[in-house]
Amino acid sequence: MRSHRRTLFLLFTANGISGFAQGITMLAVPWYFAQQGMSSQFNLLYGIITFITLLWGLTAGTIVDRFNRKHVFLLTNSTEAIVLLSVASYGFFIGGLPSWLIVSVFAATIFGFYLHYPNLYAFAHEISSEGEYTKVTSAIEIVGQSTNVLAGAFAALLLEGIDWHPALSLLGQTYQFSFTIEAWSMHEIFMMDGITYLLSIILISLIRYVSRFEDKIERGSFVKRLRSGFRYLRQHPAIFRFGFFSHSIFVIMLVQLHALMPLYVTQHLGAGGHVFGGVEVLYGLGALSAGIGVSRLFRTVHPVLTIAVMMAITTGALLLSATTQSVGIFLGVGLLIGFTNAGTRVIRLAFLFKYIPNEVIGRVNSIFSILNVLMRVCFIMLFSAHFFSIDSNVVFAYFILSLFTTFSALMLMRQKRKQALA
Repeated sequence: MRSHRRTLFLLFTANGISGFAQGITMLAVPWYFAQQGMSSQFNLLYGIITFITLLWGLTAGTIVDRFNRKHVFLLTNSTEAIVLLSVASYGFFIGGLPSWLIVSVFAATIFGFYLHYPNLYAFAHEISSEGEYTKVTSAIEIVGQSTNVLAGAFAALLLEGIDWHPALSLLGQTYQFSFTIEAWSMHEIFMMDGITYLLSIILISLIRYVSRFEDKIERGSFVKRLRSGFRYLRQHPAIFRFGFFSHSIFVIMLVQLHALMPLYVTQHLGAGGHVFGGVEVLYGLGALSAGIGVSRLFRTVHPVLTIAVMMAITTGALLLSATTQSVGIFLGVGLLIGFTNAGTRVIRLAFLFKYIPNEVIGRVNSIFSILNVLMRVCFIMLFSAHFFSIDSNVVFAYFILSLFTTFSALMLMRQKRKQALA
């Protein structure tokens, strides 16, 4: 038991440390291009990068199910560290970074995600018993979202800096204080990110792990192993439909965060980086509260109905964003979507952990991720059109996303009425 807890502690701590700096990087890059007036170009590149990850995502799933998951973590973190530290060092050497290198780091981070998270879920599933699934998936969200809160707060500081000069009056005397943080350059942010990967490597290397499913590992060709993942979903269509539609809030959350929010904040709200970072903090706080309490709040409610409720809340939040022009309301929307996205992930993962065998879970999760990518590509490419970057036209994108979450909720409820899911 002590060894089991130690393994989970090291795994979640390593994930949290690297996730902290990843979060800053993933916020900083879109904001950098928004400040350069290049959001449409960035969204187009983001769509292309996301599309390219399709084949990689399928490959990642077969890697997770074929090789030692501790070794996969070490390889992923080592590769990310080399990329980030190399680019950061080049930036320090020449005094800045060209746009194409900044996009390259963003792309490398996304590629890392598509191996890291299926591996994290499969590893956590493997070392947990069925009775622990909800607790473990909640812990994944709590740790991940706690780091997102910190990442959002630091992003707000690092992207624009602070120049604060408070005054304190005491006994007729006025004391002036000064607190200044210079805005960080992209290569400085990348250097910090790279260092956190090194810390993660050290922690992961301390994990004592022997696979419990060594005798069940499929060792055939890549194509054969990939077909096994698709075959499992063909044989279990109810699991496929649940896994696909329950991913919808995650789709809109990533599209909003990386493609729409820089435009919404600058064009529609006329605000700065403090709002951009602040929304990320509230995303994290909402997600953190979901990780702590959603399983208790909905413990007597069917998982499908719980997720449908989350989608209804998300739809309302998107419509609020589209029909108002208030920083306060937008921050509240961040809190709501953070809660619904993380709450859905906790319920969804626990459900999938219960029904999907560990020896195919990497491939199945990767297939769901690829379908998620396809949806994001469609939205990102649509929203890269110049129309959405004019004045406040970005609000139309929020209307479109609200229709998507509504449709997904209806499809899940239709599935529930058929009693196709236990």
